[in-house]
Amino acid sequence: MHFFYCTRRYALLFCTSILCSTALTQVFGDLISHACLDRQEVYGTTTTIFTGSAVEPTIAVNPKNKNHIVAAWQQGRISNGGALDAGIAYSKDGGKHWHKSSVNFQICQGGIIQRAGDEWLSYSADGKKVFLCAAVLNATKEPNTQNQFGVVVSISKDDGATWSEPKFLFSSMEYISDPTQQFANSDKTSITADPNHAKRAIAVWATFNPSTSSHGNAQSCYTTDGGKNWSQVQLIYDPFPDLTQKGLSNGLQNDNHASNNVVVILPKKKKSKHCRLSGDWLNFTVRGYAKPGATDAQFTNDQFPYKYSLTDIAVVRSQNHGKNWNPTATIIVPSYVNNLTYTGGYTYDDHGNITGGLGTLMRNDQTLPSYTVNPKNGYLYVAYQSSEFRADQLPQIGLTTSRDGGYTWTKGQRISQTPLDGKNPQAFTPFIAVTKCGRVGVLYFDFRHDDQADPTQTKMDAWLVIYQEVKDPHGGSTGIGLDFVQEIRLSEKSYIAQNGPNTSQGVMTDGDYQFLTTHGKHFYAIYTKSFNGPFNPATVFFTDPQHNATILLDENYRTAPFVSIIKNKKKDASLVSTTNLE
Repeated sequence: MHFFYCTRRYALLFCTSILCSTALTQVFGDLISHACLDRQEVYGTTTTIFTGSAVEPTIAVNPKNKNHIVAAWQQGRISNGGALDAGIAYSKDGGKHWHKSSVNFQICQGGIIQRAGDEWLSYSADGKKVFLCAAVLNATKEPNTQNQFGVVVSISKDDGATWSEPKFLFSSMEYISDPTQQFANSDKTSITADPNHAKRAIAVWATFNPSTSSHGNAQSCYTTDGGKNWSQVQLIYDPFPDLTQKGLSNGLQNDNHASNNVVVILPKKKKSKHCRLSGDWLNFTVRGYAKPGATDAQFTNDQFPYKYSLTDIAVVRSQNHGKNWNPTATIIVPSYVNNLTYTGGYTYDDHGNITGGLGTLMRNDQTLPSYTVNPKNGYLYVAYQSSEFRADQLPQIGLTTSRDGGYTWTKGQRISQTPLDGKNPQAFTPFIAVTKCGRVGVLYFDFRHDDQADPTQTKMDAWLVIYQEVKDPHGGSTGIGLDFVQEIRLSEKSYIAQNGPNTSQGVMTDGDYQFLTTHGKHFYAIYTKSFNGPFNPATVFFTDPQHNATILLDENYRTAPFVSIIKNKKKDASLVSTTNLE
């Protein structure tokens, strides 16, 4: 259910002279040996390595210098978890020019491990350091390291040009081809530097222990000295006692988890007319749990369309910089429908209930919201994908807000601008950011330009919708204190959803998340788009009859990360530039 969703990039290709190509050299630079690619096998299955695929990007802007921008992503996505390496790019002139750098991840190039993914960037408050957190793993046992699986952090002191040796915050001595599958699985890493203190930062993730368990806790490590030292692994939140006490779940410890964790830190001011600017640390989490009365077997075997599973969005609080956390969560979005995304929508029975999906399954985590805070007034925002806004349950983007430091929240409102009467009116994969002047932007994707004429060629686009905070918390066009300003199409033309890398959870053109951040009045969006074929079939690279394993190599140039910079004006906003980082 959770097998590591990562990916990676940089100078990483493994091939023989027969398999090497000019395109691969352009994408990966240095080539890696046949023996190195062989290590990517997963026993008992077929593994496809998509060497020309970048997914799940992240971006950060130096708070003291808007010209310094750093981006990272997964390059060389692998079908059953992770990627070959992490792609890194940085700009020193506000995005006009970009340069490549690398983190020492890939063990075949002197690094620490075989695969990496879930990269996340965050700048220190003084702009002197940028933190990169990632989840890493081995497919087969790597004798050169005891750390076969875990969470790492690397730091750059020169705005992304060079990086420190990755440091393990959490590790397991097992690997994904371990037949017992009894190791701890760390998933969905993120990192947040404290905007109120230059030397504080916290990395968070979900741990399923063992990996076959359906019970996952939110865990963390934090630093108070700029990353020189990190705390021991710390429990942030165990959803089991909280859910059980409130009667929300079935009372079984195995049947709940707190995943997709991200820490947002409130601004801190001694005197303010605004909400409680306390500097509290808030860990936002998605709780998945069994319906009351459901058995363990019903929950663990539940499949789309779900009958025995519930999901909500919640937050827990620390008032001492991550040392201790409140064990009781505040519910932000009560249990809501979060169906999978298919390019053609759904099939229904005579009563309007969903019976299955149409077209191609998209690999985008429908339970991965996005969270942000206005650094000036402390207003909090959560954007999420939900099926609650349409009778046919097609996904849309919802938004909820808090103006009292996260203690109370508004009812979610639909904020995606996808035409409701379109032929394919689905909206998905939101990421939110807000400027100090109260401009709230949400990056998301939809199929509004798809006419559904060809179910194998679904047209997809990237959008940025912008709202403006208003004084009345119940005012604005949304009724939750926000006025619609405009929407900007980021993708110059539509691209094909099915052209991304295929994974065990669907086509990964946009992946589980994309990224949006701000600096001053600017929005900085990073997202992946697909390219047109024709694509050559994947070739058999390696076969291991003893372990019933095969590796396929897909050398097609499928997806790349794009950065769009949007400048806010007094009454509207305009797209300044879009750059392909590949």
